[in-house]
Amino acid sequence: MNQKEHLKYWIKELAQEQPSPDFSSKVMQRVMTEWRHNPTKYQPIISRKGWFLIALITILSTALLLFLHTSASIGLELVGKAKSSYLIDATKFFTPINHLFVSLTKISPTVAIGIFAILALWFFDQLFSKTERR
Repeated sequence: MNQKEHLKYWIKELAQEQPSPDFSSKVMQRVMTEWRHNPTKYQPIISRKGWFLIALITILSTALLLFLHTSASIGLELVGKAKSSYLIDATKFFTPINHLFVSLTKISPTVAIGIFAILALWFFDQLFSKTERR
């Protein structure tokens, strides 16, 4: 007999351990007594104030981006008029914003969703690690 066969033989010869018939009930009794002494309350990960804050930040950032986008597209059309009438060089303000929106429209949806997914995973990782420390 080689070592593999000896090992198989020894495993077959070992007595199979069986839990006592009332094992499940004893475990559940211990769990329930522990729970009665120290009950666990439901606590959401993100509170109601947190959701309102997230919604407010989302609405404000969307409004800001919409404002910048419309002002950049309108601003570039009116740069020549504003420059000649007010002697202000508005291209320094509107050109970088316009370049930002042009470059954002060139990103493929797959890459954008991937970046969003990575940011969401990082956010939830940070959130869960903070709740774990408490």
